[in-house]
Amino acid sequence: MSLSIYQRYLDNVPKQYKFLKLFRPPIYVIELSNNQVLAVCHYKDGSSKRHQVNADFSNRRLVIADFLPAVHAIDDLLLRFPKHVFALNGFAVVNVTEELTDGLTSIEVKVIREAVWVASRQAKRKIISITVSYQGQVASQ
Repeated sequence: MSLSIYQRYLDNVPKQYKFLKLFRPPIYVIELSNNQVLAVCHYKDGSSKRHQVNADFSNRRLVIADFLPAVHAIDDLLLRFPKHVFALNGFAVVNVTEELTDGLTSIEVKVIREAVWVASRQAKRKIISITVSYQGQVASQ
């Protein structure tokens, strides 16, 4: 991956984290679909690592139908990435790629944010900003 992809995600980080952006922390791009979690971690040098986990946490109407297996899958995924040298806080962008009949509701967005936050704490990765999007359109920042 190129440095421009990292910079594009860094530019979309909320303004209150302006100081943290100077340290160029890792950015986790997590894709949720039916019983599948795929993550790419982008680093400041332009490199990236990709991992995937399959688990039983979805049904045909909800991407996260069962909270604990989803948290465990995201936790498993985050543990596959190396920790940052100074244990800097990171940013997460979660994209729901699964086609849902009514799109994402505000409760589903909250569940996704909570699942990523809990999993990041369990994996001992500090993620301070989580942006949720549905098929490329930002749903919550």
